[in-house]
Amino acid sequence: MDTNALFYKIQKESVTTEDYIKWSHFLLANQISTPTLNIISSLSFNENIFEVEDLFKRASKEIGIQVPNFDTSARAYIAYLAKNIIKVTNSPKIFDLADKIYRIVVELQYPEALMEWYNISEMIDQLKYDDVTLEFNNDDVILKIKKEAKLISK
Repeated sequence: MDTNALFYKIQKESVTTEDYIKWSHFLLANQISTPTLNIISSLSFNENIFEVEDLFKRASKEIGIQVPNFDTSARAYIAYLAKNIIKVTNSPKIFDLADKIYRIVVELQYPEALMEWYNISEMIDQLKYDDVTLEFNNDDVILKIKKEAKLISK
């Protein structure tokens, strides 16, 4: 998870110890290293969140990280979710990730570049709740989700 995506979770107060550890692994994989970042990467997902947050703040200072604005962090988290959609093959998980992206699109007040996620959300709802014959099926929606995810994750 990149830094901007992590900040979305921090801003939404939904960040976990696992998120911080995955963030440290991402930075290390991209040749960014500090003593504190190395400590974070060696922790288990069961560590106390408050201790990990303190380490994150220290590592952020060591690296010189600036807090991004909400729009930047939200779009980075959308890209993170899109990358996960590309990897997943399980339909319910794909639909869940697409729903998470849609909810962020709502938070961003429906930017034009992300409006296709509104359409995807409508299609998912129709699959779940409509009793009429639809012009599309589950596989069609998954293909559309994966296509949009690929566009975002570039």
